[in-house]
Amino acid sequence: MSYDLLVCDLDGTLIDDTMTLEPALVRAFHRATAGGLRISLATGRMPAAARRYRDQLRISVPVIYYNGALIRDPSSGRDLLSLTLPRGVVGAAHGVFAQAPVDPLFFREDLLYCLATTPPIKSYCEEEGLQAASIPDPDAFFQLGGFIKSLFIGQPDVLPALRQRLEGLVGEGTRLLRTRSTYLELVPAAASKGAAVSRLAAELGVPLERVIVVGDQENDLDMIRIAGLGVAMPHAPAAVKAAAGRVAPTSAEGGLLALFREVLPEHFAERSA
Repeated sequence: MSYDLLVCDLDGTLIDDTMTLEPALVRAFHRATAGGLRISLATGRMPAAARRYRDQLRISVPVIYYNGALIRDPSSGRDLLSLTLPRGVVGAAHGVFAQAPVDPLFFREDLLYCLATTPPIKSYCEEEGLQAASIPDPDAFFQLGGFIKSLFIGQPDVLPALRQRLEGLVGEGTRLLRTRSTYLELVPAAASKGAAVSRLAAELGVPLERVIVVGDQENDLDMIRIAGLGVAMPHAPAAVKAAAGRVAPTSAEGGLLALFREVLPEHFAERSA
């Protein structure tokens, strides 16, 4: 089987804790794109936090943001898909997350907001190259519409209990996702990387069986299941690896570049000097 579209998660997949892209992988992506392979990203990040990686990789096809709530064409700025949480749901959840030992962030109209600039919030902003605006009047703020998602940063043993309490409160118009061991996200019910990849593939005229996706967390499961080839990173949770058609080699075994050379040899084959 040959493939025409490659869609990769960012955090934990193309970038690690150093927040940098491997130079050899960047060069390989440039060659593959020049050779006709279409490459995109499917990330939980907002556009401003993914821009530097999108630009380094020279991605020109639409990109999936906010775990599938937004698909935006970087060339025209046109949104193929734009979803928001039901109005009032963040305010309804406030009484729950305010009592939990978590640090919440709120994404609205491509801007980032916080209740307080705590150390975890500072670390998040530094990691993603963002600034979070403080909310002066939470009661008024939470009554606004246009929220794309909320992110709750907390210890791994805290988030399951918060998730359980929120699930009984936020209603059918939302879904909750673990996107990292310390992250729980509240997103629109229709937002998923799988649905977004399907929408993107249709926009590009690529059958799903000719799509490869790569991811490493619960929020990548939907796209791993629907793609022609779903790849899980070696550190992914067991459920993600079980759903995948392939598990990527470890860094010691050559990492993603070794995998791409195997399954996409026409685009990633090693070139002689």
